[in-house]
Amino acid sequence: MADDSGFYSIRFGADPVQLAFFRAGLDRWLQALEWPEAERVDAILAVSEACTNAVKHAYAGGVPGDVEVVGRLVAGPTHRQVVVTVRDEGVWRPDHGEKGYGMSVMRGCMDRVSIRRDDAGTTVTLVSVPVPLLGAPDGSGLAAAE
Repeated sequence: MADDSGFYSIRFGADPVQLAFFRAGLDRWLQALEWPEAERVDAILAVSEACTNAVKHAYAGGVPGDVEVVGRLVAGPTHRQVVVTVRDEGVWRPDHGEKGYGMSVMRGCMDRVSIRRDDAGTTVTLVSVPVPLLGAPDGSGLAAAE
């Protein structure tokens, strides 16, 4: 579920078909926030990669579970960012030498990426690059610092 108040949340079954629906919802949320296009595409790519990893790897060989995605808008005095967490309740499995490009993609598209693994599953936290605040009085896209 997305809204223009700065929050996004969805929980879906770890099924590759569900990834398309999730991406569309994330895109609508970012568009409602008037996220700049290049940064919007980067955020969707990075979050999609984290979700794809959860779908493909978290529940391998076991009963498929869910993937939860929660996003929030964080605004500072001169910029704003989205912070998105992707969480699964599966088991972390080493890649056994199969090195993909997922982490490189996520890190290349976002300002910060962190991964926490424990007995409850895996949580990936992605923080977007800063973008200008909306509605600046000087036309720069930045609101004046108070």
